Amino acid sequence: MIEYTQIELRIMALFSAIGAAFSFLVGGVDKLVTALLIFVVIDYVTGLIAAWKTATLDSKKGFEGIKRKVVMLLIVIMAHWIDASIFGISTCRSMVIFAYLGNEGLSIIENLDRMGYGEYIPAFIREKLVQLRSEKKSFRKEP
Repeated sequence: MIEYTQIELRIMALFSAIGAAFSFLVGGVDKLVTALLIFVVIDYVTGLIAAWKTATLDSKKGFEGIKRKVVMLLIVIMAHWIDASIFGISTCRSMVIFAYLGNEGLSIIENLDRMGYGEYIPAFIREKLVQLRSEKKSFRKEP
C-alpha cells in the first residue's frame, strides 16, 4: 500500500479540486477541450522557444501570453454556460473552441517559422502568414 505524507495528500486534493472545477466549468473535458488544451500548451512552448532563438525572450510578453490563454479559457467557459442555459447543447462552446483551435494552430505555425523551420511549412501557408503579418501591422497602426 502506498502511503502519502500530509503535504502530498493536500497537493493531490488541490489538483483534484482544480481539475473537477475546470471540468465542470467547461462542460466536461471531451476531445475538443483536450485538443484546445494541447494546442494552448504547444503554442506557448513553441512561442517560448521562438523567442529564445530570436533573442526576444521577455517575461512581460510571456505573462501577456498566459493572460491571453486564461481569457480564452474564460470565453470557452462562458460559451458553455450560454449553451447550458439557452440551447441545451454545446453548439456555442464548440464554435468558440474551433475558432480558438484555428487561431492557436496559426500561432504554432508562425512560431515554427520564427524558430527557423519555415522550410517545412507549405508555400501557400507561408504566403498567407506573410499576408496576415502585414495585415496585423496595418491594423495596429490604425487608430
